[in-house]
Amino acid sequence: MAPTDATPSMLTDVLKGFAGYLKREEGLSPGTIRQYGADCSRLANWLSDYRPQLTSWSDVQTHDLRAYVDQQQPEPARNRRLLASWRKLWGYLSDVEDLTMHPGPTGIKRVKLPSRQPQYLTPGEVSRLLNAVDGASSEQTKRNKAVIGFLYGTGCRIAEALSLTVDQVEDDFDGTPHKIRVIGKGNKERTIFLSPTAVRVLKEWLGYRQLYIADSAFVFCHLRGQKAGQAVTARSIERVVKAAGERAGLAPEKCTPHKLRHSHATALVKAGRRLEEVQEILGHESIATTRIYAHLEPERLAAAAASLPDII
Repeated sequence: MAPTDATPSMLTDVLKGFAGYLKREEGLSPGTIRQYGADCSRLANWLSDYRPQLTSWSDVQTHDLRAYVDQQQPEPARNRRLLASWRKLWGYLSDVEDLTMHPGPTGIKRVKLPSRQPQYLTPGEVSRLLNAVDGASSEQTKRNKAVIGFLYGTGCRIAEALSLTVDQVEDDFDGTPHKIRVIGKGNKERTIFLSPTAVRVLKEWLGYRQLYIADSAFVFCHLRGQKAGQAVTARSIERVVKAAGERAGLAPEKCTPHKLRHSHATALVKAGRRLEEVQEILGHESIATTRIYAHLEPERLAAAAASLPDII
């Protein structure tokens, strides 16, 4: 019997279960789950067009994936994410769907990324950004400023900040926000003690928010209309930061929510905090990730070199 040509649905049918697996068992963020799903869906469509004889994921081999990469020519960072997406899929298909898989993505070496220093805003530039924040109403303007100030003041990822609930905020004895518990990558919880900026921003916002809405679990939520009580989306905050950056005359490449995280970490390192401390605050699993900020410590490294006893 001749093999049945693959159709996209034959390969994409498993992707819904894959998304559920990434959420429940891997604890990945919604954004990462969408990206991994899209990567695997595009591969499935390509395979149905260029490898119609492959009727199951268990038929896909390393050379098929290499052919896809060769045709698409992704940038290094994108190349690495494709491999990460496929490796997660291969693990799911093997462990959960009980398929016998070829090595596939594990047979492809990860592309080395060019070493780049992180883009960041100085404290003065963050102030200019905040002063340029706007909204469709006074309530939106206050909320947008609160989110941006909070991102800089805590170093949180945008997903961590926007999923923060009221019961994850811990107050001091006088009712002032003192620390927060966030759920980061891999569904790992960590505690962040609030900086003076974060304390002021959060206290003012929660007081203002209470005037409009009291029964929403989310700290940063819509206050009016049909979306009242719902969490603000990352996409809307990305647009706010971009527009504020343009009004403030700041470099566009520095004006994203994630660059505020870089700005937070950079300010800490320049203030003399150790990389291990910054690693814990940011929730990096490996210190290697935090070492992108090591170039900001020339004075400390110079002092360390000068401290070596002179023997000549």
